[in-house]
Amino acid sequence: MNIIKNASIASASVLVTGAGASILIPVAMTTFGTVVSGIGTIHAAGGVAATLQSTAGLCTLSNSIVAGACSIPITYLRSKL
Repeated sequence: MNIIKNASIASASVLVTGAGASILIPVAMTTFGTVVSGIGTIHAAGGVAATLQSTAGLCTLSNSIVAGACSIPITYLRSKL
């Protein structure tokens, strides 16, 4: 049971980190970047906004992998019922 608890805490942490990074991206882009009308925002590679974007993307990928891996046993169990 301890393994399930640790896995759920880790998954929730990744979800919260990804959601927080996604929320902060527009703020970081307007604060640290240059807004160009009709184009978007230009910001430094490796800067705060770029780091938030990569973090959000990584967390989204991680959550997709976890959701896919968890759906396999659920699908198997449902097919056997």
